[in-house]
Amino acid sequence: MKTRDITDKTREIADKFQDFQRKATETARNVTEATDQYIRDNTWTSIACAALLGCIIGYLLSGRRD
Repeated sequence: MKTRDITDKTREIADKFQDFQRKATETARNVTEATDQYIRDNTWTSIACAALLGCIIGYLLSGRRD
């Protein structure tokens, strides 16, 4: 392979990675906005789910105590 071919491939891979990174960032931003809106619309339901999840995780991590 020539140096020019390697350089072109490297640029192509870098461009694909930047495109992937841009899409991932956009998707994460959309998910964050949707989650934020859900939490604002369903505050008490969200608090109850978080409390229940915390109790379950605490129970599972504590193990059995005789």
